[in-house]
Amino acid sequence: MAKPRSRGREALLFAAIVAVALVVIVLGSMALRSSNDVPMTQSSASSGVRMAQSSASAEPQICASCWGDGAPDPQVTGAPVVEDGVQVLKVGLVEGYYQPNNFIVQAGVPVTVVFSGNAEGCLAEPEFPELGLKADMAGGTATVTLGALKPGKYTFTCSMGVNEGTITAE
Repeated sequence: MAKPRSRGREALLFAAIVAVALVVIVLGSMALRSSNDVPMTQSSASSGVRMAQSSASAEPQICASCWGDGAPDPQVTGAPVVEDGVQVLKVGLVEGYYQPNNFIVQAGVPVTVVFSGNAEGCLAEPEFPELGLKADMAGGTATVTLGALKPGKYTFTCSMGVNEGTITAE
């Protein structure tokens, strides 16, 4: 004789099936996104940093810190390029991360950060929490003027505060 199932067990089984289905859908979506990632190119022979090619038809990148494997942000060091007395930091998108994401600048000399790449979600909204500045990369680029920084460490992050980089003014 078969044992009757309780409604609580049926509800729990149903919830487990739904949860597994959602995980499969999310992982499948992420696999499709990563297989369609934007090809990378060498942005500058002097910096040795890979940057995403900008293309209007390229699939937007999402924040790898939020939707990736949970690994720490890769640390990629970049160097400022001095243009008309301003230290310009060029930050691109590589596989859902801001790169380069670690800079050393000269304190007291104006700094401008140029973000570029096709991003969506929190990655498309970089911000500087210590300075109260935010940007919007909806058009593929965003320029943030930081001005002359005092000695110290400044962070830039996605709008969720997890995908981050640092600028150290010395």
